[in-house]
Amino acid sequence: MTRPQEETPHGRGICSFADMVGVPCARSVHDDRYSTSARPEIPTASHGCQTAFFPDLGRVGEMRQTVGAFLRRCRVSEPVAEGVVLAVSELVTNAVVHGEGEVVLRITVAVDVVRISVTDHNPAPAVLKEASPDGESGRGIRLVDAISDAWESSGKETWCEFRHARAAG
Repeated sequence: MTRPQEETPHGRGICSFADMVGVPCARSVHDDRYSTSARPEIPTASHGCQTAFFPDLGRVGEMRQTVGAFLRRCRVSEPVAEGVVLAVSELVTNAVVHGEGEVVLRITVAVDVVRISVTDHNPAPAVLKEASPDGESGRGIRLVDAISDAWESSGKETWCEFRHARAAG
């Protein structure tokens, strides 16, 4: 069974995503290297959620739901959240179908960036492909390229980023 986890600052341990959803504010990820906000009224702490699971296409829908709930807790705007959830679906599917071994999904939400990272044990990087018009696959990474602000694959890790501003509230 998979248990999404949220990282807590300064090595205070890891709590489950289910536990985090019930609290008023998500705990911060100590490493905030993705935030570039210079506005002092906006906190620069990042929020992170991660999970690891064995390859199973049934996990794709579960990850979409988990990430959607996490993004709502982090007050990510609906249009950005929809793009992030779609990218999660494509990257997790790609790791399950083409990867090797355990899949790790990590989402980091900073003040101005949502970063998705998916890792597995396949050393071959994800690549942009041209799918045939009637092909049933081959469009995932092209879709991630089209909807995200940046993406890259080093082989074992494929990541993408979405620039955003947190919703008010």
